[in-house]
Amino acid sequence: MSRIKQNRKIHKLSGLVISEGKCCVPDTSIFFNFQYITSDSNYNFEYIKNQGGSAKGISKDLLSFLQRVSQSSWEELRTKGKDNGGFETMELSNFKRSIVNNIKQKSLTNDTKLYVFRFGGNKYRLIGHKSSSCKAAIHILGFDFDHSLYEHGS
Repeated sequence: MSRIKQNRKIHKLSGLVISEGKCCVPDTSIFFNFQYITSDSNYNFEYIKNQGGSAKGISKDLLSFLQRVSQSSWEELRTKGKDNGGFETMELSNFKRSIVNNIKQKSLTNDTKLYVFRFGGNKYRLIGHKSSSCKAAIHILGFDFDHSLYEHGS
């Protein structure tokens, strides 16, 4: 009787073994997924493209932010607080619905917590949803460059 080997797809990347379907990123890391970013041009990269001369500054602030956060852990960011390089959470019901227009296979309810990160001297916001399948990943849903995505208070 012959044994049939189960064909598991395993990939090697820089010495790391990554099994398909399983998140192997350590919890001390953070990475960004842009798969679900909104198609609403007021809250995606199109906004930056339409800003003319100030686009370079916004882009620089965004890239600096992404680099800084990706070198942090969730715990580090949680303890920093929203005004000091960390984040806050807000329910989906506080945002314009267009922020989730590209999410079809995930069921998000109005009480789903979204993560809000401030960057660019607290002028801009990045809004994301923490992955349930990989604790290190955050799905970027959009950006709030002009404070119109949700009520910011006074």
